[in-house]
Amino acid sequence: MNRKTNIERDLTFDEWNTLPFETKREIWNHYWDPYEPEIGRKTKKEIVERFSNDLKIDFEQIGIGSFGFGVYMLFVIVKDSKTRVPKKFSDIPVNKGVIQGGSNNQKVIVKFDYGGTMEIDLTEKMKIK
Repeated sequence: MNRKTNIERDLTFDEWNTLPFETKREIWNHYWDPYEPEIGRKTKKEIVERFSNDLKIDFEQIGIGSFGFGVYMLFVIVKDSKTRVPKKFSDIPVNKGVIQGGSNNQKVIVKFDYGGTMEIDLTEKMKIK
């Protein structure tokens, strides 16, 4: 059965997970928009929640966001660079970030595998961007 998925509606994780890779890629490349993070928010939240539940490591923050040129990735921020993080989850690439040091209050300096080093606010355990 070949049915077309309406990429403009929010999906449950189970609906997302059954989509072919090409459809998922179409959604994260051409529908989700880092300048309008509300688009697909429920779908992104469901993916991050499932990723968080399935991940068997300690982390400081987990989420999904754009890492330049509209490249959406899941991300996990950890304290120890030796912590192993999967490269993908449900076909979405995972970007590991390692805390390099503190800045102030809840803000820390994080070096990501992809996207460089940036200051991150760890107030929220889960970020949907």
